[in-house]
Amino acid sequence: MKLASKKIVLSSGSSPLGKELLPLLLAAGALVVVGDSNPEEIPNHPNLQKYKIDPSKPDQMERLIESAIETLDKIDVFILNSEQITYAEDEKEDWNKLKILFHSNTLAPIYTVQRLTNLISVGLHIIVVSSDLTKIPTPGFGLYGSSKSALDYFWDSFRKQIGREFRFSRVIALEPKLSDPKRLANRVLQSVLRPKKRRYEHFSQLGNRFLLKFLPFLRFFQTLAYAFRLKQEKKKKISPNDLAPSTET
Repeated sequence: MKLASKKIVLSSGSSPLGKELLPLLLAAGALVVVGDSNPEEIPNHPNLQKYKIDPSKPDQMERLIESAIETLDKIDVFILNSEQITYAEDEKEDWNKLKILFHSNTLAPIYTVQRLTNLISVGLHIIVVSSDLTKIPTPGFGLYGSSKSALDYFWDSFRKQIGREFRFSRVIALEPKLSDPKRLANRVLQSVLRPKKRRYEHFSQLGNRFLLKFLPFLRFFQTLAYAFRLKQEKKKKISPNDLAPSTET
């Protein structure tokens, strides 16, 4: 699919990933609508329309969809990029933070996919940016991983249920501390141009999955390594800013 005049919707254009991806889409001639909590941080462009929304709220994601259809007349590609990232907070009970986390990472994306497939009859391509942390228990990322795992399960099940009327692509990022927004943006762009069920940010992810499949005992040592790192970072009291998340809002 060529990008010239293609109509694309991107959530969270001011995120680290959005800042790298948006210029690539616009340079290729795409017409883009962005929904973001801080649209003023996104530079203006003749082919860009910005809307201020809270991506964690399903009703505002619905407003983004309706505004995009009104602006663009149709949607060719919808990129679900927004998420919340937590680290080393699994032991802290906070109902409000839990609601925000699961609304952002689970409920709003699921509702958006449902709404899109009900509003648009055929031909839509939906891309979700997922995480490599959903397959292996990872100390420090329990809440984040569980919220993303729920979306992944729905995504895989719904994709098979809905059939061939829509195209679904998932780009699987490295863990937040290792992910490179520029590299990840190029993977998302590749998925826009050539839809693929699953695309990894880095080739090492495929190698890791291959090793864990045939040498499953390595999961134990991997979990130990994450647990050791979590203990060390708690001692240093690393701030959330040090995580450099790739796709957060």
